[in-house]
Amino acid sequence: MKKYDIETHLREKGITNDVLLNAFKDLPEEFYLSEMIQPYFYEDVRIEKSLDKLEPRVFFIARMLEQMGIKKGEKMLIAGVDSIFVLVILSKIYKEVYSIETNETYAKWSQDVLKNIGVSNIEFEMGKPELGLSKKAPFDAILIASELEEIPEDLKKQLKVGGNMLIPIGLDWSHSILELTERLSSTEYKNENIRESYFIPRSKQIPLISKIEFLDEEITDEIGMNAKPFTTPLDYPMDQLLKRIGNAKVVLIGEASHGTSEFYTTRQEITKALIEKCGFNFVCAEADWSDAEQINKYVKNDYKQQDWMPFVRFPQWMWKNEEVLEFVEWLKKHNNSNENSIGFYGLDLYGMENSIDLVIKYLEGIDPKLAMTARERYGCITPYLTDPAIYGKLVLNNQLQSCEQEVVKMLFDLLKNRNKLNHSTEFFYTYQNATVVADAERYYKSMYYGRSESWNLRDLHMFYTLRSLMAFHGPNAKTIVWAHNSHVGNALATEMYGRGEINIGHLCKEQYGNSCYSIGFGTHHGTLAAAENWGSKMEVMKVNESLQGSFENLCHHTKIDNFTLPLREQDNENSLRTLLSSPKLERAIGVIYRPKTELVSHYFQAVLSSQFDEYIWINKTKAVTPITTTNPVPDLKNIHPFSLIDE
Repeated sequence: MKKYDIETHLREKGITNDVLLNAFKDLPEEFYLSEMIQPYFYEDVRIEKSLDKLEPRVFFIARMLEQMGIKKGEKMLIAGVDSIFVLVILSKIYKEVYSIETNETYAKWSQDVLKNIGVSNIEFEMGKPELGLSKKAPFDAILIASELEEIPEDLKKQLKVGGNMLIPIGLDWSHSILELTERLSSTEYKNENIRESYFIPRSKQIPLISKIEFLDEEITDEIGMNAKPFTTPLDYPMDQLLKRIGNAKVVLIGEASHGTSEFYTTRQEITKALIEKCGFNFVCAEADWSDAEQINKYVKNDYKQQDWMPFVRFPQWMWKNEEVLEFVEWLKKHNNSNENSIGFYGLDLYGMENSIDLVIKYLEGIDPKLAMTARERYGCITPYLTDPAIYGKLVLNNQLQSCEQEVVKMLFDLLKNRNKLNHSTEFFYTYQNATVVADAERYYKSMYYGRSESWNLRDLHMFYTLRSLMAFHGPNAKTIVWAHNSHVGNALATEMYGRGEINIGHLCKEQYGNSCYSIGFGTHHGTLAAAENWGSKMEVMKVNESLQGSFENLCHHTKIDNFTLPLREQDNENSLRTLLSSPKLERAIGVIYRPKTELVSHYFQAVLSSQFDEYIWINKTKAVTPITTTNPVPDLKNIHPFSLIDE
């Protein structure tokens, strides 16, 4: 067996701290052999038998330790890390490591594992992370991985002079900001704010190489026997679906392209039923937060037309179409006749210029001095708002200083001044807009590092925005998410995860378990609205017939035009899941469609039965109807988020 070079792997990921890198050398063989220590291995680290990959969990913790400036010392205090792998690394750096635990069973199990591999300088204490461990203080370093609303003074006093402490700080509904504290003297501390996302997936990827091959005809027959047909979205077998969804708090509803009418209309009918019959209280979409904020205020009868209009940048048709307009008007009517006000929010991190504008306007009315500070700090990136990708390229090439510290300081200032600014809904919207700016700044820099880096930043942002909305709406919150199949299906069941990509569906399954229900879509042929290249003119394009052997082609050969297919184990025959466990090609079309290179551009490997809880099949589909100056909607009022401008 070849030796896995963790040091090289971490260096490639940007870890440069030599003390930390050296600690990863010469680890016990048990860390590489899953069959020898399966429970621990599954929980904390996954190194493939080919020894070519380290699980993101350890990498993210390594980044936190890197930002602390980790160095050799006497004592370290940690809490919320939940990784024996990391504990072993720290045991090689510090003479004594103390871990505060809240779960006694986990603590005892961890002690047994460490004892078996000969690690004896780690001590577990039951307690609350925010209280620290004063009886063992002072510490050279303190790492708390669980969120606190603020740093307790007593915890800061447990640091040695010259010691560092890293803690995520945030409201119950906010993205976290890491606060790095250095103790300068007995009374002085230096603080630095770091914007980072550290959600750490724990699950293993669904195997995409099957030892069993099934005949396509056999799979098609089984799909046909379990399919529940319908004629149009209006006669979709809704009550059966709602029963399967049950008590879920998060329902993810996808689309196999961003320009197909039937995907939108079927999704919207399901959404209406969830709102009316199941008490779901908001919708969040793969749309800009600032754009969707206007829709949200419109449906809640609180709309005042902005200086800018939503959904005017490419791809306008994705949300500015007659199908979405019908739902927006339905939602407004529903809110008018019901006490509960159902919201509509955007999850995405684009539209940075509008988010900056909204932050400043809010502060001008409540704290002019802080508004001026916002103008100054955002002024760093303002010249590049027409094309933020240029900003990212200039920073990468060292031709421009990064604005990261300035936008993160602004986000933290909002957090620190929350009591003065109050906990109103408007403050929540403003904080989320400031979050968009902070995450978008990082996103445009990451675009040049590779697809997985920028993809993960975007989906982490969308997931954390979803979590923020869930917390903001309280313990009874229930939401519907509209996004592409590639975002809402579980990435673990696709080749995405093999490329190092995670998604909302994966993260929601980790966070909410069976309280999350995901629905995907597919089609064989028809038309759709799309462009050939980013920024090009939208066209109504013909969709190629699905490729032989793909999931879509298997569904097509059932000869059932439209059906819904339950995929959870309790909702169908076991033979269906068995047959669908063999990975197949699956099609994904975004706003770009390139039919001539479709196999390379739009197909990927997936295990359908693990990717979704439900799959909706519509054999022949048509394009959405965009709202444009050349294709206007009659009687659309001028004061309306979808009102027309010259395009």
